Amino acid sequence: MHAANEIFDWVADVLKQQFQIREEFLRPDARLVDDLDLDSVDAIDLSIRLEEKTGLSFKEEDLKAIETIQDIVDFVHERL
Repeated sequence: MHAANEIFDWVADVLKQQFQIREEFLRPDARLVDDLDLDSVDAIDLSIRLEEKTGLSFKEEDLKAIETIQDIVDFVHERL
C-alpha cells in the first residue's frame, strides 16, 4: 500500500464503511470536518484504523494538521 492512489482508495473505503460517507463526497479536497461532518471522536477512530493498517503512529499535532482526505494520503504516503 505505497502508491498514493492506493492509499486514497483505502481511506475512502474506511470513510464509506465506518462513517457511512457517500462516495460522491469522497474526493481528495474534501474537508473532514466541514464537508464530511466528522468530529473529534471520528478523527480518533480514523487515526486508529490508519495506525492498524499502516503501523504508523499519529500524534496529536499530526491530527490537528490534517484537514482533507488528501492530507491523510500525503501523511501516510510520506511516511511509508
